Amino acid sequence: MKNDFLSRYIKGFAMGVAAIIPGISGGTIAFILGIYDELIEAINNITKQVKTSLTILIPVGLGVLSAIIALTIPIGLAFDYFPLPTVSLFAGFIVGGLPLLAKKADLKRNVLSWVTLLIPALIAVSLGVFSVWGELDASAILDQSALLPKISLIVIGALGVSAFIVPGISGSMLLLTLGFYEPILNSLENVIDALPNVFAAGNDLTNFVFLGVGLLVGFISISALMGYLLKHYSRTVYIAVFGFVVGSLFSVFVNYEIIDVYGDLDVLYIILSVFTLGGGTIASYRLNTQHAA
Repeated sequence: MKNDFLSRYIKGFAMGVAAIIPGISGGTIAFILGIYDELIEAINNITKQVKTSLTILIPVGLGVLSAIIALTIPIGLAFDYFPLPTVSLFAGFIVGGLPLLAKKADLKRNVLSWVTLLIPALIAVSLGVFSVWGELDASAILDQSALLPKISLIVIGALGVSAFIVPGISGSMLLLTLGFYEPILNSLENVIDALPNVFAAGNDLTNFVFLGVGLLVGFISISALMGYLLKHYSRTVYIAVFGFVVGSLFSVFVNYEIIDVYGDLDVLYIILSVFTLGGGTIASYRLNTQHAA
């Protein structure tokens, strides 16, 4: 039992780290580490099997929370000063998990399998590209006090959390592509600045009420959908996830946070990035063989 708790905590910690890095989703790491199916089942059965579900969700949740609290600042600094080596390290974590994903996907040589693989891959790639070039302006919805336009924030919240649940899609890049990433951050800063009198930021607080509803609806509905699909169409899901994850490798290196780095590269910097990519790949592969379910 103690080993199970530690193993799930480690996997949750890895998911939390992924949430900090642009282009990587917690769902991707959960899938690579072999805990994804277990998490989805625990979420969907929490009212039927409370003890069993909490035995899974608590250590994973503690791991995610620990990583975010402990590493947001260090990883942020690493990304500020060594962005390409940092993202290369986490890209390596994904690469090291690809053999396991490929085995689960069991890709056949037929048109349907390749279409199921390529469409998700293209979606993941396009998110990276559009996060650089296709940002929309959604400030008007968050800045105005009218309630009717804010209903759209329920959809945005649901999409944001679904990007965390669906492996291979980065929630931050999805929100930025839709034009809501920076406005939501600005709205959050306004709420923080208003503390402790949080109601002074009434409009921004309202934004997060609508977003919160969307997060809850999305979390429940997407988890239920993924649970159903894994139960009835598991091989198709594995192929699609493999496509999302392969496409996300492109988006790790081509997204709104990293793109400016490529204008000023030197040989040593590239060598360091290759080294961290290799180190991440080896570490991930070994972690898979030791801890993957």
